[in-house]
Formats: sequence, C-alpha cells, structure tokens
Amino acid sequence: MKSLDEKRLAHYRAVLYETGAVDTGKGAQIDEKVLEKERKKEFKITRAMRFKYRTRYFTDSGIIGTKAYVANTFQRFKDRYPAKREKIPKPVAGLSGIYSLKRLSEA
Repeated sequence: MKSLDEKRLAHYRAVLYETGAVDTGKGAQIDEKVLEKERKKEFKITRAMRFKYRTRYFTDSGIIGTKAYVANTFQRFKDRYPAKREKIPKPVAGLSGIYSLKRLSEA
C-alpha cells in the first residue's frame, strides 16, 4: 500500500511531466516517449531510481552503504580524515537500509 507521501510525490511528478509536455511555443518540452514511459510507471519512483538521482550523495557523504559498511570503512580511514567528533552513520531519508556519514536530505 502506498503511503500518503508516495501518492503525493507520484501526483506531483504527474503534474510536472504532463505540464512539461505541453507545447507552449516557449522553448523545449518533454518528449512524448519520455512522458509515456512515466505514465506506464504511474509516475512512481523506485528505490533504484531514487538512489540514481542522488548522485551528490557520492560526493557529499564520502561513504555510503549499509550501517555496518559505513562504520567499518570510516574506522579504516579515520586517521586520514581527522574529525573533532566521532562519526556515526546516519540513515539516508527515503532509502531504507542505506547510511552515510552526513545527514542527507531529499532536497
């Protein structure tokens, strides 16, 4: 069952794609093939898509993965990256089971 947030996001994406596909005569528009592909998926974002869209996580977080992986990897390299406080893996919002060294938001 979809949560209210998932429904809202799908609706928001539908509005963006449908509106973006309208030819207003003012610049580019979303290609009909792209729009049709999104319609077939009902404008849903899968876990893999969400992760793919967040490429900044790879540069902002330094380490990303399971909680154990992030903690173990940090311990191996912490002498190269001194910090005032102990780094504790934080969950990545919207990607259950994925952690990073920084708090990464949806924005």
